[in-house]
Amino acid sequence: MEGIRKNGSSARAKRGFFFRPAGLPELHAHLGSSISPQTYWHIAHTEGYKLPKREYHEFVDHLILDPGRKMTLKEYLDKIYHPILDRLSSGAMALEKGIYDSLSGAYRSNNITLLELRGNPMKHNHDGEVDLDHAIMAMLRGMEKALLEYPRLRAGIIFCLDRQFTHEKNRIIVDKAIKYHRRGVIGIDFSNYNPHTFHFRDYVSLVEKARKNGLKITSHSGETDDTNDMWECIDSLKPDRIGHGIKAVHDKKLMKKIAELGIVLEICPLSNLMTRALKDNRELKHVLQTFYHNGIKFCINTDWPEMIRDAHLSKQYEYLLKNKIMTEAQLEKTVTWAFEATFINLPNKNGNLYL
Repeated sequence: MEGIRKNGSSARAKRGFFFRPAGLPELHAHLGSSISPQTYWHIAHTEGYKLPKREYHEFVDHLILDPGRKMTLKEYLDKIYHPILDRLSSGAMALEKGIYDSLSGAYRSNNITLLELRGNPMKHNHDGEVDLDHAIMAMLRGMEKALLEYPRLRAGIIFCLDRQFTHEKNRIIVDKAIKYHRRGVIGIDFSNYNPHTFHFRDYVSLVEKARKNGLKITSHSGETDDTNDMWECIDSLKPDRIGHGIKAVHDKKLMKKIAELGIVLEICPLSNLMTRALKDNRELKHVLQTFYHNGIKFCINTDWPEMIRDAHLSKQYEYLLKNKIMTEAQLEKTVTWAFEATFINLPNKNGNLYL
């Protein structure tokens, strides 16, 4: 932090260099892992859910990853994310409160002025017990409440399709994204893991339908899988952005393709370290510097800001600076790329609401 203090005013140094006048952009954060443990605790006790831990601090430790407690992505999704976080963040009350708390908290604590929050509405409707439109409307109400309270904040919601869902269920999600596009659903994503039966080529027509109706396209790829997945993703979908994409570092032709097409990678440094997608800081630095010097645009994101200790967005920048993984000038460039790559396109340029 000493270098930051030297390069900025004393007031700014106390708050961190990246509390800049324009704020920070966040393009890759999941709803379930953006809700704080204290909000989950409140929801659980309000709704009467039985939790895996009866004491609050034990509950927090059960949810959160840190350098002393790492899990692979699959382990965390199977043991924590889907059985606990998805369940607690389901239903109209939980969704409205969860999204409002996540967006307003991000603005207050990290000066995030642009935030794209992603989630699969079918993972938040208690397996169909809650009407899907009611769940989506609750998500939008939570976002609009935050936008009304914080006029500088711009936000949008990305709907995640699921690799483990049937094509029909994913089609319904796309249709709902199109239906609510004018209310702030800004794009679609492909998430979760299914290396055996999922293929991007099966979704070409569905993605084109989404794109023709104003939605942008991103997809998780190249996080834990090989580069073949990224090649199929790019060739089939021609996405605007790719979530993670770190495995591209092993394929020079793929890096060249990404750079030529201008696809922006949504990099999530601490998430990749805590889930062992990256071994250590040395590998993280190699990936980011290789991308930077090969003309690949990327931005820094949290992925799971509340489920990884000290993983808020401003902390991610501080981590990269402190450990000399990227320079200040390079990070400034990634901020610019993020603002340029956002899916948010508000109809009223003088306001932050979609209405």
